[in-house]
Amino acid sequence: MRADPSDKALIPPLDEYKIRASRLLKDFASDDKRRAYGAAHRLAVLWPDGNPNALLADRSLIQRKHALAVIAREMGFRDWAHLKAEAHIEMPPFDTTRLFPPRTSFYLNAWFVTYEEARAALGQGGFLFPYRTQIVVCEGGLLTSLGIDVADSDWQAIGRDWVQPADKAAHFRLNQKLSRIVPPLPPRKPVRRG
Repeated sequence: MRADPSDKALIPPLDEYKIRASRLLKDFASDDKRRAYGAAHRLAVLWPDGNPNALLADRSLIQRKHALAVIAREMGFRDWAHLKAEAHIEMPPFDTTRLFPPRTSFYLNAWFVTYEEARAALGQGGFLFPYRTQIVVCEGGLLTSLGIDVADSDWQAIGRDWVQPADKAAHFRLNQKLSRIVPPLPPRKPVRRG
């Protein structure tokens, strides 16, 4: 999917990422323990021990720069500086064949010839992607093994359906993230005949 550059709703400006960081900080400071713990869990990825309870015990550890760094990582960037440098660059449509390197062959994937069959199977869980001339519904473990966050709210927003996403802006964001996270497949070795 290529975003129409004139459609500003599909291309989140840098300000949107700053707003997300502000919301993360607001959640972290919340009196609602569930919201605060959820934010602390997200922020804990920046510390070696990754302990959200330690962050909640000493809330002075968290600064705006930490929230910005978390948002950048969640968007598939190394850090905030990387996001600022490259956020305006639109990644090409993500090649979904990259999701199926040989090392993931042991995951149980359901393969279909038609989208309708795959869509019906998606109701039982999983994530729907095109793969060359077929449609595949893969389990979340496959995506997780590639470093993809299956809990990202954008998956729910698109209905876990890459072919006919329910939310085009969420699909665009996922395209950007996956393009940065999932490495390209190694070139195929030529088959020698005869």
